[in-house]
Amino acid sequence: MCQARLALQAHVVVAAAGPTSSLSGILGLQLPQASVSVSSRVASVFQGVRLDHAGVMHVYQGYAAAGGEARAAAGLNQWISEQANARTSTLAASAPSNQAWTQLASTVTSFTDSWNDYIFYGMDDYRLNDINSGGEWYLFATRTLTSPGYLGCGGSNCGPYIFQRNITMTAGSPVSSLIDHGPSSTITTSSTSYTVGVSLSAGTDVGVGVNASTTQTWDQPSVTTYDQSSGLRAAWQEAFSGPTLNIAPPPATASGSFQSDQAAIFQAPEGTTSFSLFGAGSYAAEKDTFYSCGLFGWATCESSAVQGATVSISLNVRPPAISVSPTSLVLSSGTSGSFGIQATIPGSTQGLTWDITNDQSWLALTSLVGNGSANVVATVLPKTKKGSVAYLNINTSPAYAAPSVERGPIVLKVTVH
Repeated sequence: MCQARLALQAHVVVAAAGPTSSLSGILGLQLPQASVSVSSRVASVFQGVRLDHAGVMHVYQGYAAAGGEARAAAGLNQWISEQANARTSTLAASAPSNQAWTQLASTVTSFTDSWNDYIFYGMDDYRLNDINSGGEWYLFATRTLTSPGYLGCGGSNCGPYIFQRNITMTAGSPVSSLIDHGPSSTITTSSTSYTVGVSLSAGTDVGVGVNASTTQTWDQPSVTTYDQSSGLRAAWQEAFSGPTLNIAPPPATASGSFQSDQAAIFQAPEGTTSFSLFGAGSYAAEKDTFYSCGLFGWATCESSAVQGATVSISLNVRPPAISVSPTSLVLSSGTSGSFGIQATIPGSTQGLTWDITNDQSWLALTSLVGNGSANVVATVLPKTKKGSVAYLNINTSPAYAAPSVERGPIVLKVTVH
């Protein structure tokens, strides 16, 4: 247990596999709640956690029915490899500008069923680095990937293949509105994209010159996407083309790996300290058997078996926080004093990045940048003139990433007496 916690602090991937979930207790963390709803019993659980250098927690939670353990383990190993090499996952959504959005967490869940159908559902959540006192904005970017255990389509059998997927994100109280989402229409074209955040204005909602919008593009031949969003629920249904009765095989999107991306921006009242967010991805897969039917066997009939599952992620969303104590120091020439900085990302054991600006030549600080909680020692250099005053600006990096610095940095006054 001790070694696992030290490894996490050293930004090393910590992983576990077994019949039950265990990493939350081992690490002493409240991880995002991931679950799977299926008709067959879950036989194995695969988990991984990594804390990156920005303080963001990356969590993988995979499940497998009996017979699907090997594919589920491969999914965890792929995630571990990507995290260990500190490179962007091929399954990740493109990140928005960190000048506009602070990432809070990255969570992945997956399931492999008894047919070896695999679903991957990932969610990254961000808070707007806003300067607008009229609300708080949160962006949730999801990606959904399925890869069925396709065995081919010929003779009298075909499948299994994916024929439908559903993706939802629902925010709880006190969230007031779903202000943007994408895709936002019925999509029948083979190439598509979304752009969200355009309505958030530079200089009003975020800093001057900062672009709050983000775009994602992907190809989806033989897939139709229906936007079903309403109220505080962003939702989409994806319908896949399948095989025909003459046993022409299903398209690659239904029989192979296919990923699509979704995003939603929710607005909460100013001063919101927490709210719940529920996200889910589901699939339906089918196996077909074709046979001759009719009085003289001139027709082709179909017998089908259907299987599916829903994977979900439940988050308790909270804003980052930064504070300073005390907020003033009175020191004599040649003496030292200290102040504490507490900067946290919810759910992180490391915390939020920060910096100190507007320091003076006669004042030496043990650190001008940091991540998480720290104690900073300020030393007034010898022969500094009495009455000298420094106003240290302490802020998140990038700026405005926590409610307490929404209107500007925290100011710490240092006076020489």
